[in-house]
Amino acid sequence: MALALHQRPDVRAGWLVVALISTGCVTVYQPLVGLQRPIAIDPSWSNTFAGTKLHLRCHQADGVEADVLCRNLRTAFSKQGAAVTTEVVRQPGRSAMAPNADPPQYVMDITSRRVGQSASALSAVLCIITFTIVPQVEEYSFAQDVTVRDAQGFILAQQTFHERFVESFGVGVWAVNGLLDLLVRPKEEQVTGDRFKEEFSKDLHGHLGQVLYNASVRARVMRSFEPDAPAKPAEKPKGAAP
Repeated sequence: MALALHQRPDVRAGWLVVALISTGCVTVYQPLVGLQRPIAIDPSWSNTFAGTKLHLRCHQADGVEADVLCRNLRTAFSKQGAAVTTEVVRQPGRSAMAPNADPPQYVMDITSRRVGQSASALSAVLCIITFTIVPQVEEYSFAQDVTVRDAQGFILAQQTFHERFVESFGVGVWAVNGLLDLLVRPKEEQVTGDRFKEEFSKDLHGHLGQVLYNASVRARVMRSFEPDAPAKPAEKPKGAAP
C-alpha cells in the first residue's frame, strides 16, 4: 500500500532512517579462536585428499543453515580430490549411517551455532538522531564444533572454532568505506559487499581441511604407516580357460 503524502514530518523521517539503514550496511569478519592460526596445507591443491572417502554430517543449530554449510563444504573438499557425501542432521545427537552404505574412511561431524549477539542501544539512538551518520552497531558470534572419526567410530581429531561478525548500519559508514574501497584499499582488504563471507569461508574451509589432514595422519600412525590394502583380484570361475 502506498504511503500518504501528508504524513507528519517525524513519520517521514522515521521511514527515511529505515531506508538509509537498510541500504547502508558494512560487515566485518573477525577470526577469534582457532581461525587465526596458520595452516600447513594449501586448499588450492586438487590432490590433497585424492582417494579419500569423506562423509560430512552437518548438525542443525540456532542461527545457522546446516544444508548450506554442507553444500559449501562438499564443494570445497571435492575440489581437493575427496569423494564426499553429505548428511544434514535435523535432530540432536548422532545419526547412523545407512546399513548397506559403502562406509567412508572418515566421518566429519560439524555443528555450527550462534553463541552470542549484542547491540548498542546508544548507537541505535545516535543513528536515528543523526539520520544514520553515526552507525548502529551489532555483533554476532558463532562457533563450529568439529569431530573427525574413522569408519569404526574412533575419534581422530577434534577442534572448535570461533568467529565474530560486526555489522555497522548507516549511510555514513557505508559511504566512507565505499570510497576507501574504491580509491585506497586493495581488493583483498575491501570491507563493503560480501567480502566478509569470502574471508570467513576461506579461513573455515582451510582449517577444516587441516583438521581432516591431521586426522588422516593420525590414522596412518595408528596403522604404523601401512598403506591401504590393495583390492583383491577377481577370482576366475571354475572351468575357465587359463
